[in-house]
Order: sequence, then C-alpha cells, then structure tokens
Amino acid sequence: MPRFTYQSARGLPIKTTNYHGTAQDFADALAEDCRADYGVAPDVRVWNGDGPVTQPPAATAR
Repeated sequence: MPRFTYQSARGLPIKTTNYHGTAQDFADALAEDCRADYGVAPDVRVWNGDGPVTQPPAATAR
C-alpha cells in the first residue's frame, strides 16, 4: 500500500499513514470525514511518501 503524509485542514497536525488508493482518492476520503472528525471545513493536503512535506501537495480536496 502507498504511504502518504497528510493534513486534513490547516492548523491540524500533519500525519503519515498507508492508504490503498491514489493520493487523490485519499484526499477525497479525508475531505468527506473532516467535518465529522474535527468539526472544521476540510482543506486537505496529501503528499506522497513519509519524507519531509514539500510544496505543492500531490493532491488536495475541499
């Protein structure tokens, strides 16, 4: 499974996990759950791998 680094919304912690789909699939799934999980509007950023966060992200979703 691919490894991704992500942030569900600005100000939330940056985390790393494995996900079975593409970076965009993962970003879309995070955006769907963000409001329920954190009570904030999604502003998802996903990067490939678990290295340092670089710009621009591999995928985004709102």
